[in-house]
Amino acid sequence: MTTAADLGAFVADRSPADLPPAVVDATKRRLLDAAGAVFAADVLPGISAATDAAGGDACTRWASDGARAGPASAAADNAARLRASGAADVFLAPDGPSHPSDAIPACVAAAEYADADGATLVTAVAAAYEVHGELAWHAPAREHGFGPATHGALSAAAGAAVALGLDSEEATNAIALAADHASLDADATHRPVASANAASAGVTAALRAANGTSGPSGVFEAHPVLSALAVDPDDAPVESEDGAACEFADEESEVACEFEGDGEHDHDHDDGFALDPACERVHDALTPRYAGPLAAQPAISAAADLAGRVALDPADVERVTVQTFDAPALDAPTSAVPETPTDAARSLPYAVACALTDRAFGPAHLTGESVADPDLRELADAVTVAEDPGLTAQFDAGLMPAVIAVESADGGVQHSTVGAYPGHPTQPMDWAALTAKVAALTDAERAAALREVCEDAEDGAVADVVAALA
Repeated sequence: MTTAADLGAFVADRSPADLPPAVVDATKRRLLDAAGAVFAADVLPGISAATDAAGGDACTRWASDGARAGPASAAADNAARLRASGAADVFLAPDGPSHPSDAIPACVAAAEYADADGATLVTAVAAAYEVHGELAWHAPAREHGFGPATHGALSAAAGAAVALGLDSEEATNAIALAADHASLDADATHRPVASANAASAGVTAALRAANGTSGPSGVFEAHPVLSALAVDPDDAPVESEDGAACEFADEESEVACEFEGDGEHDHDHDDGFALDPACERVHDALTPRYAGPLAAQPAISAAADLAGRVALDPADVERVTVQTFDAPALDAPTSAVPETPTDAARSLPYAVACALTDRAFGPAHLTGESVADPDLRELADAVTVAEDPGLTAQFDAGLMPAVIAVESADGGVQHSTVGAYPGHPTQPMDWAALTAKVAALTDAERAAALREVCEDAEDGAVADVVAALA
């Protein structure tokens, strides 16, 4: 049986000394990925309408020319921007995709408020990913009608508790307070708002706990999602000492996850809720290569890879067929010709057309001028998308597959297939690849500056990180 006290004890016991070098490096790359994504997001009015009662203007609103807010409001605003970017990382959990980076703004805001050092921030983020991952795998939310931001509120509280240096009792109260407000709706149209609410709830819970507020007892047992952790009183949480192998299937065989590090840090997802003191769950995050729907990522990658290998003239393309996994399950619209940049951001055919033309898909394609481009519109209209049951089975096994066939007017056909592209947990992006992604989302100068502060995060101050994010 897992309770708020179990999570509180785990959170309070975390320190930078717990984290292996590979976890520290992966966590800093999570920071860089989130930082770059924030600058790609449109401003979302109304998310952070007021400063907090606690903290006033103590924290930085990212990508806002130095604007300030209280910790909870800053966390909400920054989380909404991150989630709205379409470039945030994701856990491919059995219940569906879940975004652990929702907690990063909460960790940063709490660390900035507490004037913590960089090593504490890195530890806070790693702990948040560990908690979020275990919840995503073992306390499914969607089957109860709730969204994965339900997990995000608790992981935000966990990370904020580490950043604030809460003891076990305070951290338990923070977890319980967050859980008491963490039944967040699964409505896909409000995802940035749900992420904002989760980050705000986590920071607020941690701050209230730090000030002596007690959380409700028995909150997990009564919670529609978290009660899954309390069904067996003999199943106490165990801090795993050794990771177990996790496997993903490709088109022809089963292949073991190959991550950097010692190769033994991934969780056994079938062994029940088990928090790892080394916080190895961070390695399970998938990094999108492009800003866009998760379900579109493999198709975009296949199209960009094909355009890089074959000299394609978009004007000669007669038909493009995309076979992929069950995209409707991931709410990825397949309307071919978008009318607005908002539609374009969620159109798989349009994204494929851009990738075939420019070998990329990013902010430059989400402008009115690009959406109105007659050549892109004609090519997008030639794209058809179909689910392939075999690819859906591969997705269920942990891959992100897609097959693209491009037929030219002369009858020639070119194919491109992906199963696990760079950014998938089996092929994690290194610093160079992540920097290139951030540069595509922002610009090369900003990407280099963000990389510098994130790569040195554990040796510096949180103020250095937020200064680059302002």
